[in-house]
Amino acid sequence: MDKHHYRIDLNGHLADCEMNYRRLQKLLPRDIPEGGCLRFAVAANAVELHVKERAPYTTMIELRLAKPLFAELPTPTLQVRIYHDANLAEVMGARGLRPVKPRYEYPNVAMFHRDEKAQQNRYLGEWLSLCLRHGRSLENPLNILEI
Repeated sequence: MDKHHYRIDLNGHLADCEMNYRRLQKLLPRDIPEGGCLRFAVAANAVELHVKERAPYTTMIELRLAKPLFAELPTPTLQVRIYHDANLAEVMGARGLRPVKPRYEYPNVAMFHRDEKAQQNRYLGEWLSLCLRHGRSLENPLNILEI
């Protein structure tokens, strides 16, 4: 790969976004209102999914850990837009940052990787898979999630 010119893998990006949509469909009830929150116990922590806004074709959610893993580090947070008409879910931002660009020149002031957005979408997939495999709904403690 030419180290000076990064190319976006559009097929891989769309595949990640489609799988994240499918995972979220298993976790989020269709009738959860704007402002609603779901919590899933995962090991000694909890993953929270907050519905920030709902529209006919999109939903904006925020996914975060209930408590930081280490006191010195910020709590991981992802802002995710769900596109119901396209069956895709895409990370729009992380840890309160501005919206993520598809690619960055490198080096840059914020030291983002060239494929920062792709990495964040894969990270979202890992979180959602963890919730599906090992999570337990805190709204209904007997409801263990299955893939």
